[in-house]
Amino acid sequence: MRSVSRITLRDVAGACGYTVNTVSRALRGDTRLPESTRKKIRDTALQMGYIRNSLASSLRSGKSGNIAVIVNDVHNLHFCHMLTTMDRELRKAGYNIMVLCMGFSEELGEHLIRSAISQAVDGILYFPYYNNRDHIEIMRKNHMPFVLLDRRVRDIVLDSVRCDDRRGGYLAGVHLANLGHKHYLFLSGEDRSSSQPDRLAGFMQAMKEYQIPECNIRIVPGEKVEAAHSESRLKELLVPLDYTAVVSFRDEVAYPVMLELSSMGLEIPRDISIVSFDHLRGEIPYLPKLTSIFANGDKVASEGVRLLLERIEKPDLPPQEIILPVTLFDEGTAAPPCTVG
Repeated sequence: MRSVSRITLRDVAGACGYTVNTVSRALRGDTRLPESTRKKIRDTALQMGYIRNSLASSLRSGKSGNIAVIVNDVHNLHFCHMLTTMDRELRKAGYNIMVLCMGFSEELGEHLIRSAISQAVDGILYFPYYNNRDHIEIMRKNHMPFVLLDRRVRDIVLDSVRCDDRRGGYLAGVHLANLGHKHYLFLSGEDRSSSQPDRLAGFMQAMKEYQIPECNIRIVPGEKVEAAHSESRLKELLVPLDYTAVVSFRDEVAYPVMLELSSMGLEIPRDISIVSFDHLRGEIPYLPKLTSIFANGDKVASEGVRLLLERIEKPDLPPQEIILPVTLFDEGTAAPPCTVG
């Protein structure tokens, strides 16, 4: 019966007539060996289909060359673009990327952290969706370098990179209030994301400064928004029309809201203004124009990679919390209301 075991260094050594140690050195690119020897061994290994056992190598060197990225939703375009940036930056530094999706499950998130550590990854880039300190403690106790991305875990200072969400909410409120809006619909994100309370707090600060009473702001909870979005029932949240401006937690909700408003015979921004977050059009220019707020470029991802590489090389550095400034990209979906209440 034909063997189904994988090709080993010993197999390559037997095929080309060198010792296992010489084969290993040649495949690592040891320049102390003659180029002719290295070429013969490389060609033999390639012909035989040899694949390096990275686990064995990591046991010898203490490094696997792999970084785990744990994200909650790979369908979210906001995260997809950051993953592309992280992959590019990590490859430049000689690392491979391992993407793990927790699917909004706190239990699965813990399992994935443990799985990444068991695979001897060199570090973890973690998008926290829940305010879960247990996840942090698992990484800490195992001395695993990690960086939190895009969100924070409340009341704890860690290596992290995120946008200034409170400032973003404030900019949205100021932009609309300056245009004369006094009645609002705020379509929230889920409170399990630190971005939601931060953006709402910034928005409400602007409302207070412009003396707009809370009774003029209809806030729809994030869980209700996400359920309506996934079940194509967003129109239910848009009535009654007791507002002239919509603030959406994220662009992926704002775009279908714009379609629903259009189907109701309303024109943006003539009848209803809308401001959102994430500025997906910055990466996908063929999307419809949408006034949206986000940090410039792909800084969250690139700065997160930089912090993690620093932590790997210098584990005793004090924690660094990077909060990136945000910009309002005015693309014309907000205008003065037809009737100012």
